[in-house]
Amino acid sequence: MTPVTLEQIRRAVDGRMNGPSPAIQIETIGTDTRRMSGGGLFIAIVGEKLDGHDYLQQAKGRGAVAAIVNERDRECPDGLHCVHVPDTRKAMGKLAQWVRRQFGGKVIAVAGSNGKTGTKRLIDAALKTTLRGTISPKSFNNDIGVPLSIFAAGENDDYLVVEIGTNHHGEIAVLTEIARPDIAVITNCSAEHLEGLSDLDGVRRENASIVAGMPGDGLLIVNGDDAELLEAIEGWRGECVTFGFSEENDLWAADVGCDASGTRFRLNGKQEVFVPLLGRHTAVNALTAIAVGRRLCVADERIIAGLSEATGPEMRLELKMLGGVNLLNDAYNANPASMRAALETLCALPASGRRVAVLGEMRELGIWSDRFHRELGATAARCRLDKLVCVGGSAALIGEAARAAGMNGELVSFHGDATAAASAVAGYVRSGDLVLLKGSRAIGLEKVAEKIGKP
Repeated sequence: MTPVTLEQIRRAVDGRMNGPSPAIQIETIGTDTRRMSGGGLFIAIVGEKLDGHDYLQQAKGRGAVAAIVNERDRECPDGLHCVHVPDTRKAMGKLAQWVRRQFGGKVIAVAGSNGKTGTKRLIDAALKTTLRGTISPKSFNNDIGVPLSIFAAGENDDYLVVEIGTNHHGEIAVLTEIARPDIAVITNCSAEHLEGLSDLDGVRRENASIVAGMPGDGLLIVNGDDAELLEAIEGWRGECVTFGFSEENDLWAADVGCDASGTRFRLNGKQEVFVPLLGRHTAVNALTAIAVGRRLCVADERIIAGLSEATGPEMRLELKMLGGVNLLNDAYNANPASMRAALETLCALPASGRRVAVLGEMRELGIWSDRFHRELGATAARCRLDKLVCVGGSAALIGEAARAAGMNGELVSFHGDATAAASAVAGYVRSGDLVLLKGSRAIGLEKVAEKIGKP
């Protein structure tokens, strides 16, 4: 971020101060006192469990020289200059929007139901062979994470890649107005957060709203295999590049092959591309990186070289060897499409021992929950599993449907969290087995990995 004055910040957020603004510069902006540094601005966010106003003294001790605080009867520590606003969370968005306008590089926003974090990393891998840039950390994709990502962009960066997430109608429209992306990617649309987005058409409409914050000369990169998604973005009058498996797309992946080393495919049926990440979907995610790279004038050979060295996020189809067991850890989160993709990857990978799937329930599916859990059970039945472990109340439906669909492997269900399942799985698996962990974040299937990894 380019250093700015405290007065510029006050004006950007329409805040007030007790007296004139001091002539100081702000070097960094954050909400976590543990990551504050000299010349920093601390934004006191009120969360579900913590109130940032309780940490003003700690922020000052870590180097903060100023803070944005809610208008209320609370004194700021001596030496900490406070900008008072009605709502610090909304002020953070205003400030990020202002900082975005000062940024000289290109902003690439990644939205969609699945693969946002992995796609973001693929785009960065393709671009950083030639350009300088920043990507948002982890899954910073809400009204706090997107501003923090903008604040973290380097003063001389050529690009910034951010994630845009949602779990209710209208969220993406707000975030895209903050990020103002020059390039936007919609990876795919599938059943997710249906409690807030109603149905699959609602998911498509919500993700399509990313164009609201784009300039007329922006580039939209969209999954062309989804005809209904293409209908949802019909109002976009700027440039559009489609990608997917179908040859009707501008960019398409042919001859896709996956093994333990990664994924290979042919770009538009010709040039071979290798990405050291697992899953057939990796091929189409890589196509978005190629489209972004070309837009920013990165040569194809540099893009492909960068993709060959890409690294994936933790707990997203992450293959590790633990005590002789091949663990496919995809326990970060889950929805029906990502669950199917994980099972397909489990089936495609070679295994000298048994195949074991540990599946946690999927959350936030609303009235569709039972249906999607049962459909997943039918998918699991086709995977020739030696053992299926279901964790969580709704996950039991996966097992019932799998057995009804003809699964012959052993079936066990745990209605609580992953603690009991972890001990059971660790006692069952042996060297050479291939084990998949996949479920919603709240289930905590990483406990299974921790138990297997203990000597």
